[in-house]
Amino acid sequence: MYHFLMDINTLIINNLNHSLILFDENLTLKFLNLPAQELTGYSDRFINNISLSDFFYNNRYIDERASEVIETGEGFIDFEYKFENKNRNRRTVILEISKIADEDKFYVIVSLKDITRFKEMDNNIKNEERLNDLSRFIAEMSHEIRNPLGGVKAAASYLKRKFDQASFDLQANIKDLNNFLEIIIKEVGRINNLIEDLLSLSKKHKTSSEKVNINKIVNEIILLEQEALTNKNVEIIKEFDPSLPKIYASENALKQVFLNTLKNGIEAVKPETKGIIKIITKLDYTRNSPKFLKIEFTDNGCGISKKDIKNLFVPFFTTKEKGSGLGLAISQKIIYEHNGFINIDSVKNHGTTVTVYLPIEKRKYS
Repeated sequence: MYHFLMDINTLIINNLNHSLILFDENLTLKFLNLPAQELTGYSDRFINNISLSDFFYNNRYIDERASEVIETGEGFIDFEYKFENKNRNRRTVILEISKIADEDKFYVIVSLKDITRFKEMDNNIKNEERLNDLSRFIAEMSHEIRNPLGGVKAAASYLKRKFDQASFDLQANIKDLNNFLEIIIKEVGRINNLIEDLLSLSKKHKTSSEKVNINKIVNEIILLEQEALTNKNVEIIKEFDPSLPKIYASENALKQVFLNTLKNGIEAVKPETKGIIKIITKLDYTRNSPKFLKIEFTDNGCGISKKDIKNLFVPFFTTKEKGSGLGLAISQKIIYEHNGFINIDSVKNHGTTVTVYLPIEKRKYS
């Protein structure tokens, strides 16, 4: 019966879909199942006196993790470990190291589950998604550029036809000429603005070595939009924490983010209502170190539907009749480059809150 159970155990272990490798308390190799032999290139006939270090080619990472498992008794797992076998073939595996005790002895089990094919499939899918995203990006960009170019072409064609006429009277047509020249200038300006937005989206906005005052920046962008606020009858309510510390940041980049946010809030206000935009600056105490500054813009505008919220940061996506759809994508990129993040909450027909979080400490995140 004992031999029968041993045979059954061996049969089960050898038919597992992942590799099992057993080391004794001295970290000497004692057993590896058939999948482990296929994956590693080692045969169970040549495992005498092979140490864990030799088995993994003196891999310090494996040695340290095994030592930690022996010391603490807690298992370890790495969901994407790059494993190199005896034949120097590299595979991507899920690596698990655990410790099992047997009376006065213990063993270390290393489990390797080969996920190379799954990773390759995943990478292929991601590459395909990137190509699809690039195709959509190019299509949207082409559409955005083609529209103003169409206006330029139509205006230029009209002017050419007029100038080609033998009876063309410059003085009699001066008003029309000015109108069409203004169209050309306006549409070229649209193309230039689009290119500027694309450049802003592609370039890196470095944080400054100088500290900036967030309240001062927000006050300045309110002044810049004072005319628009007056024209649309929008009231600004400010709740600024005067004790906010200065932070390392690019003042111009943050102005771009806050100005875009304020403009969006003003444009969202319905003509028939009294517009209110509430701006709050304060310390965020809900998160662990490093602490964050929290800047909130809340408007009582038209709001955004749930299905549109998830696409707001996608380049060229917009819910407005006019606009490139790049403003929020640029804002998100700038805030990420400052090691912060940006959230948008909105209820259709009730309003929107844009919240920007910026770290107080200047530090790098992995």
